[in-house]
This record gives sequence, structure tokens and C-alpha cells, in this order.
Amino acid sequence: MSHSEKTTYANADQWRAAAMARSLTIPAEISEQRQQAAACHNIQEGVTDSDTLLDQQLYIRGKMELDEYQEYLLFKHGQAG
Repeated sequence: MSHSEKTTYANADQWRAAAMARSLTIPAEISEQRQQAAACHNIQEGVTDSDTLLDQQLYIRGKMELDEYQEYLLFKHGQAG
């Protein structure tokens, strides 16, 4: 399913689970480059939160393109508590 179909999700966990079930859309080399860049960023910024690291995998593995990933994060963090 492409994101352009604009599926509505009840919550961020549902959206993340649906995205992780998608087939890979990027070559392994690109995913590895993204993983290395994220690892460097996480070390520099002290990112250790397991939920954040899991969210990063959505983009790293090509389960979401950057625009959808940004929408997902806004949806997730825009919700109250």
C-alpha cells in the first residue's frame, strides 16, 4: 500500500505496525547507509530511548519515505499524553 492512499490510523502504534509489515522499498545498501548515519546521530545526541530507536527503523528500512515519516512523528507526538 502506498502512503498516497492516506490510510487513517487510530494511533501511532497501529501506523508503525502497518508500516513495518510493508515490503522493503529501498536497496539494502541505502538502508545500511541510513543505519550508519542514524547510529552516528544517536551517539552524538545521546539518543537511547528504545521507542525512538524503533521509530527510526521505519525510515532506515524504507518502510516509510521521509514525508510519511515526518507525518507519523507529528501524529505521534502531537497527541496528548
